[in-house]
Amino acid sequence: MKDILFDLNDIRIEISFKSFDELRLILDFYQRNDLYKINIPCKNLIKKDFLLNSIKISREEFPDIEIIPHFSILHEFKRNRNNTQDSFVNFIKIVKHLGCKEVLLVSGSKRRSTLDSVSSLSLLKDNLLFHNNDISIGVAFNPYLPSLLFDEEILRLEKKLQSGVVSSIWIQFGTDYQLLENRIQILKSIILSTMKHNSTKKNIRLFGSILIPSKQFLTRFMFRPWKGVYCSKEFLGSVENANKVVIKLLKTYKQYKIYPIIETNSSSKANLTSLKNILRH
Repeated sequence: MKDILFDLNDIRIEISFKSFDELRLILDFYQRNDLYKINIPCKNLIKKDFLLNSIKISREEFPDIEIIPHFSILHEFKRNRNNTQDSFVNFIKIVKHLGCKEVLLVSGSKRRSTLDSVSSLSLLKDNLLFHNNDISIGVAFNPYLPSLLFDEEILRLEKKLQSGVVSSIWIQFGTDYQLLENRIQILKSIILSTMKHNSTKKNIRLFGSILIPSKQFLTRFMFRPWKGVYCSKEFLGSVENANKVVIKLLKTYKQYKIYPIIETNSSSKANLTSLKNILRH
């Protein structure tokens, strides 16, 4: 009998689309399959007015689906630091009004020198928007970085948590599950320390990225790797090997109460079946 690593109700799914009609088709597919936790990223074409209108459509036409939108400082940058920060605050107000409870803030693949997620969060400290705890911020974290870069990542995370508005940490995808386990211990100790120094802060939830392997995806990744995503030769060698690695990652996530977010397309019956097979290993 197979173990159930995660129930479908426990996972989140990041979607990608190029039009409002495509967005509607994807959300309708997930709703028909009882999947109600969706993330809308801020990248490629999905940004600015198109992003905001996508969130509006999602909330108004699919009210049962819980949406967590992303805000990328790289993709939403408006000429200078102040304009961009004002735009972010306005974004939070709009999505809060639409019924979103959380926003995932990311610097983007190319960090801006004048404003990034750390400095943006420091500017949000004590903002009245967060006084009722009805909206909060999620932040990204990469446990797979080489030692010196990882030390910097830890310092950045500590500064993000000190803002007092962070309620979730979103772990980057990688394939070194042994390194992941070691660095989860470091992450947990930082969270514990933050909770001790901020008694009003509720428990910080953890989410971990998962990529469901396919031959097409592995081939694309080998020729055009994603920045900051560390994948082993074993993982890229075959779908069978990649599946084994993903299952080990999911087991680690389950052990440490980290909920998966699926970043590869799963909006077809075949893709959803692959996802279910991985989750019920």
